[in-house]
Amino acid sequence: AVVIFFWFSFHQNGVTLTFFANDYTNLSMININLGFTSIQGAEIFQFFNPFFVVFLTPIIIGLFGWLKAKGMEPSTPKKIAIGMGIAATAFGVMTIGSLGLPSASEVTAMGGLETAQRVTPFLLIGTYFILTVAELFISPLGLSFVSKVAPPQYQGIMQGAWLGATALGNQLLIFGTIFYESIPIWATWMVFVTACLISMFTMLFMLKWLERVSA
Repeated sequence: AVVIFFWFSFHQNGVTLTFFANDYTNLSMININLGFTSIQGAEIFQFFNPFFVVFLTPIIIGLFGWLKAKGMEPSTPKKIAIGMGIAATAFGVMTIGSLGLPSASEVTAMGGLETAQRVTPFLLIGTYFILTVAELFISPLGLSFVSKVAPPQYQGIMQGAWLGATALGNQLLIFGTIFYESIPIWATWMVFVTACLISMFTMLFMLKWLERVSA
């Protein structure tokens, strides 16, 4: 169930993080030239997560392999907890980068921010980078971990529950929109920091038990 909070936070890349790109980010600093056309807009940031997945996957696999060779590889539950902590760090970066910015309602009342008032796109790019690292610590491991610890007669049910938790996390995305429109922008990101930290500490609290049943 703790992964509900992770996916609720992680999939803000298609909701509040995109709103932030449109409302607060200096988009004149970044564009993709494809030769026959150029792309410049908030949607351009959707490129970074899949790009970082492809770029970082062999690096993360190599890191785990190196740690295993040294006898230092963390257990799967610990990796998942670390991933949730990394996700909290990503939204912590957004919180710091958003301090002093007007709320979304104030931006709307102002008719939008001037270019000089907007933040660098590297704030979002860095956040997507960190979130992708978190994803690679959690997403590929979760389903296999559930399969490993579930009793054989309940494996199908538990795998469905894992996927159901992902779906439920996605259903909660609307609350991100509500927070974005009703509280200071930095406080919106703190909601996701809190959600990820709750997930992390819950995993750490259950760590010894999870490691024992998965041994």
